[in-house]
Amino acid sequence: MIKFIDFLNDLDYEILNQGEEFPLNNMQYDSRKIKENDIFIALEGYTVDGHNYINKSIENGAKLILCSKKLKKYNKNITYILIKNLRKNLGFIASRYYNFPEKKLKIIGITGTNGKTTITYILENILKNIARIGTIEYKIGDEILEAPNTTPESLDIIKICKKAVEKNIKYLVMEVSSHALELNRVNMLNFEVAGFSNLTQDHLDYHKTMENYFNAKRKLFLQTTKNNFVFNIDDKYGKRLYNEFGGISYGKNGDISGKILEYKLSSMLLKLNILNKEYIIETKLLGKFNLYNILCAIGISLKLNIPIDLIIDSIKKMNVVPGRCESIDIGQNFSIILDYAHTPDGLINILDTLHDMKKNRIITLFGAGGDRDKTKRPLMAKAATKYSDYIIITSDNPRTEEPDLIIDDIETGLKEINFKNYTKITDRRDAIKYAIDIAKENDIILLAGKGHETYQIIGRKKINFNEKNIVIKYLNDLKK
Repeated sequence: MIKFIDFLNDLDYEILNQGEEFPLNNMQYDSRKIKENDIFIALEGYTVDGHNYINKSIENGAKLILCSKKLKKYNKNITYILIKNLRKNLGFIASRYYNFPEKKLKIIGITGTNGKTTITYILENILKNIARIGTIEYKIGDEILEAPNTTPESLDIIKICKKAVEKNIKYLVMEVSSHALELNRVNMLNFEVAGFSNLTQDHLDYHKTMENYFNAKRKLFLQTTKNNFVFNIDDKYGKRLYNEFGGISYGKNGDISGKILEYKLSSMLLKLNILNKEYIIETKLLGKFNLYNILCAIGISLKLNIPIDLIIDSIKKMNVVPGRCESIDIGQNFSIILDYAHTPDGLINILDTLHDMKKNRIITLFGAGGDRDKTKRPLMAKAATKYSDYIIITSDNPRTEEPDLIIDDIETGLKEINFKNYTKITDRRDAIKYAIDIAKENDIILLAGKGHETYQIIGRKKINFNEKNIVIKYLNDLKK
């Protein structure tokens, strides 16, 4: 019988206490999920230290503890193994323990500031029965799991791979965040193809500089099959990566390019140039930014040897992505658009699209996340002024910050450019109702920042907040 230490054969480890030997079941880093004969991994996080939950995990049935520091006392019946760089090595340990499920899949990684989610959805439409990891949800065939992070812990990724293999799934398509790359959540994976969308200011509370942020993203391409890269060369960071790694380029002068021929009521007509062949297609995905997302997905599909006719047909049939330029229409005489835009560049992109469609005013409602990069708050405000006729500043996920102070930070951006057509409403529900109350015929209301999210984070709690449902309920109330 294989002993657990056989999975650690090239790692730096020390057995702190040798307990009884038990047949082992699942690996878990959450003590609440531990069942009889499970393995508990005591991970150290930014706010929570798993070592504080070792005793709880033993109460719940853990028989083996993997830790990264020595403890004051040990349960004599339980085996404790100290592993140097536990978080960094967790993915490799999990891979060995679960018999390398990730090696039985073709794994596609997409990184960038904006567009990752939509690209994964387009790829799902092209590749069909896949596993998908990303911001909205984790999906394994027809099974849907909640997504606490864009890219989960390495152990969770391996478990998703294991389930995917059991369901005879061939592809895992995943959004790869800069945090995941920095925190070694994907270092055990070999990517079949990797795509890059763009890089604009975000997460500087964590990365500090754009160059650090870029270098985190770059790590993905060091773990990818040679030449199986797809880069947006209209983005300066994408151009740098393309010059370094090669692969397929997309953009105005790329191997794959395109332009919007016409906007219709709920679709757009595109002319695509794919490796010197032209295609005219209609898609329900709206906006220039979605044109770029489509080009990226096409490039990745070509690298996977998917026939071009199948790619084109899948894009034609695709529906909108939840919370991404999503329209709410119950018969009102103005438009309401939900969008996840939460960066200056993201706001400009969606407003650029709405400007091309507008018949009257654009009313933009947005906030900024608490405990995150404060420098982007005034930049968000300035971005919102592009094409917005009226702005409502409100709360997003304030977390542990005072919502009114976040709103004041945003407001400085408007004051700097002397933009006066705005109001501040702290409560997001009230702000949404106000936007609807002031809307006139043919106006467009943009509700930016929440998108697919069905909660607000206030303090350290997630409060139920389904923006789409709030809008529909209020519109129906007004009809009564």
